[in-house]
Amino acid sequence: MRHLPRLLAALWLTACTTPAPPPPADARAAVTPLAAPAPDAVRYQVASARSDVRFVVYRAGRLAALGHNHVVVARQVGGEIALAPDLTRTQFSLRLPVASFEVDPPEARRDEGEGFEVQPSAEAIAGTRRNMLGPRVLDAEHHPEVVIDAVTVRGALPTPTVTVRLTLRGVARDVDMPVTVAQNGNTLTATASFDIRQTDFGITPMSVFGGALQVADAVTVRMRVVATRQP
Repeated sequence: MRHLPRLLAALWLTACTTPAPPPPADARAAVTPLAAPAPDAVRYQVASARSDVRFVVYRAGRLAALGHNHVVVARQVGGEIALAPDLTRTQFSLRLPVASFEVDPPEARRDEGEGFEVQPSAEAIAGTRRNMLGPRVLDAEHHPEVVIDAVTVRGALPTPTVTVRLTLRGVARDVDMPVTVAQNGNTLTATASFDIRQTDFGITPMSVFGGALQVADAVTVRMRVVATRQP
């Protein structure tokens, strides 16, 4: 039993050999072509040092107390936002290099609060990251980036709803997310939180002991993107 926490350090993360089920109804295949930015759009460059995208992964099952929840942080966020006067024509594209993903940085766990109080050991974190980048999960060798593209924008500032195309592990799915936008001079800050399922992207979450100990399929994605206006 003393090895179970280490085993679970791979939460997200170690896939089983069972084939992934079909995408659930709320995961939409990426079929809508991405539009070109509007010619009258105001361009913003993402400030990588001030932006991050977090993937929050949860333990599940009757023996969940033996495992850890995890926070995977993408800090080197690159990309551009084209904010159009007609908001429906706004476009953006974000690039997250998976080789830069950090697992369980202490400040990210503190931000999550309850359920994230215990900091995994350095050994457990290293094992989790190794499994995460491996061929059964993110397959970083063949898919070095996670990509988030705007498909459609609805509503009005400061709280539009955006359909984004999330491409992870070479699989693209369209997901709706509510966004909060703040503008301060030449700086634009966008925050959002939405849920995805690992099985949408061909990842079968780890499950042992007949499902008594498992990784939840649902992953929460939290985004904070800061961008500066370009001349």
